[in-house]
Amino acid sequence: MTEAAATPSRPRPVERFKPTSGQMLGYAGLACAVFALGYVAWAVHSTTGLRIGLGAVFFGAVVWVTQVRPRATAYPGHVVLKNAVRDAHVPLAVVDEVAMGQTLSLWVGEARYTCIGIGNSMRQDIRTKRRASLDAADIGTSRYSELVQKANRANLDERAMSYQTFVVTRLEELIDQAKREHARQQTDPASPRLVTAWPEVTVLIVSGLAFLGSLFL
Repeated sequence: MTEAAATPSRPRPVERFKPTSGQMLGYAGLACAVFALGYVAWAVHSTTGLRIGLGAVFFGAVVWVTQVRPRATAYPGHVVLKNAVRDAHVPLAVVDEVAMGQTLSLWVGEARYTCIGIGNSMRQDIRTKRRASLDAADIGTSRYSELVQKANRANLDERAMSYQTFVVTRLEELIDQAKREHARQQTDPASPRLVTAWPEVTVLIVSGLAFLGSLFL
């Protein structure tokens, strides 16, 4: 479940984008699942212990795919958006827009590819949309008001850049580089593809069915 070392078929990552939410909750949940599994294996040798153990395995798998696994990694020429059980491999040169809402989104034409592990909190998203609405409402106002808004935004940018803003900015840089490289080489980029995370799917199905089956013992 970890990134493999760089090989000729698996290039070294250019940028690993850390998840912005769910990590503490996820690792805490995994720790609880491991503790429960270890406890029943050590002390509860009964049907109840079997049920608790299988439930802990299923719970840990759910926590892994929903809270820990989702993340984004940029490689030379493409970016991998890992989600719960399905990943998007998107060539950077075909991306038209990068957007950050409650999830990171890459737009390729009308198609949207998301990463649920990176995004604004609901409060941040509401604040961003409110600011955008205010900016749109202020179009056509006095030149003085426009200059004040630009100065405020510049001061905010100088004080700090949020991690979400860094992700968008970095991806836009990589996308621009990829587009220029393809234009220079006069080659057509590949198409985006979706890949199912079969190991995680298998663990979820097997542990879930095993837990349900144990309820009838």
